[in-house]
Amino acid sequence: MSSRSRSHSTPLLSPGHEAEWARINSEEDAYERASTMALTPAERLQVGQKLSQQAVALLAASIRAGHVTRRAFWS
Repeated sequence: MSSRSRSHSTPLLSPGHEAEWARINSEEDAYERASTMALTPAERLQVGQKLSQQAVALLAASIRAGHVTRRAFWS
């Protein structure tokens, strides 16, 4: 029985699963790296702009909700 198909007696987020999280994170990093390398420069720019817009939208929502001072928007 492989570790992927084995059911956990404890939740994956509980202590003791550090090695499994390290493997999962490594696999995700490899996938992201391969996906990014497959993009053309124009596509990379488009993805970067989308991420920047999402970051600004998140900051603006945090300011509106009162979780961040309005001054944070200009820093």
